Amino acid sequence: MVNTASDYVDHVLSANLDSTFAFEGPEKLLEVWFWPSPKDSPSEMGLRSIPLPKWKSVLDLVNCKILSMKSSAAVDAYLLSESSLFVFPHKLVLKTCGTTTTLACLDQLFDTVTESLGCKFASKDVFQVFYSRRSFMFPEKQKHVHTDWKNEVTLLNSHFVQGKSYVVGDFTSDDHWYLYMGGSQAGKCRPGCKDQTFEILMTQLDPTRARSFVTSREPGPDSVVTHSSDEEEHDLGHDQGLETMRDTGLENLFLPSSAAHAHGNFAPSVTSPFHMPSPQMSENMDLSDEEMDEKWEFAHDAFAFSPCGYSSNSVCSKNGNGFYYTLHITPESGWSYASFETNFPFSSSSPVGIVDVLVRVLRIFHPGKFSMTLVNESDHDASASFNQLLQCDAVVAKLGYSKQEKVTYDLKGAYDLLYLNFEKTAN
Repeated sequence: MVNTASDYVDHVLSANLDSTFAFEGPEKLLEVWFWPSPKDSPSEMGLRSIPLPKWKSVLDLVNCKILSMKSSAAVDAYLLSESSLFVFPHKLVLKTCGTTTTLACLDQLFDTVTESLGCKFASKDVFQVFYSRRSFMFPEKQKHVHTDWKNEVTLLNSHFVQGKSYVVGDFTSDDHWYLYMGGSQAGKCRPGCKDQTFEILMTQLDPTRARSFVTSREPGPDSVVTHSSDEEEHDLGHDQGLETMRDTGLENLFLPSSAAHAHGNFAPSVTSPFHMPSPQMSENMDLSDEEMDEKWEFAHDAFAFSPCGYSSNSVCSKNGNGFYYTLHITPESGWSYASFETNFPFSSSSPVGIVDVLVRVLRIFHPGKFSMTLVNESDHDASASFNQLLQCDAVVAKLGYSKQEKVTYDLKGAYDLLYLNFEKTAN
């Protein structure tokens, strides 16, 4: 586990943050592609050149604050008081929970891009945009347009062209998923690009597992720790967040499958039988186990909220493609929720399979119900992970789950969507 110091930490905010009244776990996920790829941005750093105070101003409109930030060669990962922000040169991913007003920042966001990058940029120029969320647990407590999906779509359509809206899953239940997709070039394939987003959205967490994300720490100045004048200041929220990540195994979700078995981290009886790297396709075949582990090593930034809750961002520190995974947990009994999201390029040649990661996540949280979404660009190599997830029923059944729904979509030609919903079977 990489425990290098974060590039930025607001220790005072982190120490005093009180999450007593947090209640809504399901996040709003906004992904805006300003340009098709990093090389198409107007400068080498693109959006990453926007200074921290500007991002704080944008996020003020969302009603969340920056706790810390960790950078890799390709992405800046911000850990927020309500989830996460990932900034690439050409795109951003904003994920916020609670009663945040994610879409209220759009005007300020585009003004900030225009001002900071010195180029006139209107929302209708966006290459593509995705906005998605699970059905809320407490929809009546949402604010702004977020009280109703139709209002959210109306606002999105006022900014973006070629918008399409989807409702996926059983609309009569309290567990379905919404997706909006639009943009000036939405649906056009980008040769050589492999965009993929995988989410696991879990409810009814096992109470014993949920207790791992409860702390006795009291918010206040005592949570800021400095042992000597020569030692860097730190805070207990971040310290305990990394401890929780280590103790629960969340740091090892992407441990290469061979290493996981060798170290005994995950039981082979419930590990995916589908993941078989192809010698013809793998770029890793000439690497030693140590070199491969280092190539896919993640740097972690995590925070344990008081009195309960957890968030973490993990970025691939030795790989220049900006791969990340992020987790957010609200463990309160009655509305417990946990989410996992990654843009990791699962394929027939990746060091870990998508079903391996799914099983590892489920074994940590033991949810009563969960949904999965996989959105990826239509690509032969990416289709391997799509098919593996499509056929995961037998593996997931060993953990005691039965499939309730399966939905597939061809999204505007260039993307495929897979939605799966599972429920714990009675003992």
